[in-house]
Amino acid sequence: MGDEIYTIDHDGTLYYDFRGNRDGSAKVKREVRYDRNLWNVCAQLQVRLPFVTRYPTAGNPYSGFGNAELGYSYGVRSPAFDHSLEVRAAFPTQSNGVEAIQTQIKTFYTTKWKWTGGSVSYMNEFNQAVSRSSLVRYASFYEGELVLPNSAFVDSPALRGLRISAIYNGRVLFNRGGLYQSAIGGLLYGNLNDVALKLVDTWGIGPHGLWKYRVEATAAARF
Repeated sequence: MGDEIYTIDHDGTLYYDFRGNRDGSAKVKREVRYDRNLWNVCAQLQVRLPFVTRYPTAGNPYSGFGNAELGYSYGVRSPAFDHSLEVRAAFPTQSNGVEAIQTQIKTFYTTKWKWTGGSVSYMNEFNQAVSRSSLVRYASFYEGELVLPNSAFVDSPALRGLRISAIYNGRVLFNRGGLYQSAIGGLLYGNLNDVALKLVDTWGIGPHGLWKYRVEATAAARF
């Protein structure tokens, strides 16, 4: 959520994700997250509890609990450069067939270079399934996410640090012969008093776009 995430002792987050797929199907994820600092403000523990609704190309929508995640992150900030390392485990807790029945390990390394009036960040993600049902394929991919220039355009005590950015996602699917998928879009984020807000819109590009259209909304509040 920006620079202030490392100052929060503990916080709750509501996350909404709508993803329209290229085949006409869609997926909605509503997620509750809880973060808690550990021995210092750099180390955090996070729990993610998702509820998923699937909209198939034919038939009625169906819903269920998704794959719960437990994560640990450690981030270091400085005036000119931030970086963080995160490891998450996703467990096969899904119901009603809304997610793949597999345990996944997700690792993230994020860097952010900052200057007066802007910044550029890049997130590396590697996702690997370590157990699975015989009915699903192993998930194994690398994804990079580039965000820039994080330019501020509102200077208000109530809307602190409201910024706009362009975003690019590129994913390599190792379990599909190195297939490359990508998406491009925009990001808006800032703080409304003590609530951190984030809105992301992206569109799949190229013959193998990551998705047709995706919108994500996040609200995090400290307590």
